[in-house]
Amino acid sequence: MKKVAERSYYELSLNRFPSKYWHRNIIETARRMVEGSGVRGPVLDLGCGDGVRTRMIVGDALEVHGVDIDPEMVIFAKKRLNKVYLASIDGDLSEILDSKYGTVLLFESLEHVRDPERVLQNAAKLLEDRGLLVVIVPLETTLFKIIWWLWTKTLGRRWREAHLYKFKSVKQLLSMLERDFKVLEYRLTNLGCIIVAICQRRERKEGMY
Repeated sequence: MKKVAERSYYELSLNRFPSKYWHRNIIETARRMVEGSGVRGPVLDLGCGDGVRTRMIVGDALEVHGVDIDPEMVIFAKKRLNKVYLASIDGDLSEILDSKYGTVLLFESLEHVRDPERVLQNAAKLLEDRGLLVVIVPLETTLFKIIWWLWTKTLGRRWREAHLYKFKSVKQLLSMLERDFKVLEYRLTNLGCIIVAICQRRERKEGMY
């Protein structure tokens, strides 16, 4: 049986050079945007990882549920989030999640699935009308490709084959989001390599979800 580490990946990564500067800058950008957008609970984090970044963004006051496919991440997330489920975020989540959420968070999750549109459909189904979606993804800029190549050749070897979908432009992401959501605000951070978007679930029409 695989031994679980004493500290989770992001606990270590957020306190280790150089990754701490990269992650903390993204988190701070998202945290400021979330504070100004009126995010409400309960919150669902799809691809929650160990839950460390989730709590740094939304704080400790809100009820937060998480879904992740990595059993070790789920073990750590259960220490920080109210409920955590082991499942794939691009699968059928109706069997484990039967409530509606005020906010759904997708923190660097969409690039790890082959069908991000399916994940966004799941998010839309699980959100209350006019609920908020927070999306954070890397953009395949020239600079990001260089950084990612260096990272996956050195300290980030575990992520070498992890990106299954590539967002090549802001327009590509926004076009995908606007099918079910209204994009309220977006910002680029980390030298234009990361986009953080705040969206609002469109009101459901009869027969939708």
